[in-house]
Amino acid sequence: MTTIASSEPNSANDDRTQPQTGPALPAPIMSPAPHKAPDSLLGPAEDFPEDLVGLGMTELQVLHSRITRQLDHDYLTDPIGPHCWTLDQCHELDAEPDARDTARDHLTQLRPLPTGTP
Repeated sequence: MTTIASSEPNSANDDRTQPQTGPALPAPIMSPAPHKAPDSLLGPAEDFPEDLVGLGMTELQVLHSRITRQLDHDYLTDPIGPHCWTLDQCHELDAEPDARDTARDHLTQLRPLPTGTP
């Protein structure tokens, strides 16, 4: 026996019916900003050293941590993103350890280690 589809939709048996639409969904809620400990961030208005060469490695790493936390904070809380100064400072801090490694390697090539040292 062949069943012929009728032109009238039978909503009780038709799996193709569209779901009911409800009220518009609210805008997505931004997650709250991470907890900000005092001095854990370094904003663009705060002091940044003119010359990173004078900093020790620990000071450089702490400064890098603060800038990175500031970038994370800005990306999470500001729709425009981080301040351009913060990005520039981060690039400077990323490049400094590489510059130190290159300088150390260059000095090692100019002044080889004495033979017989372990």
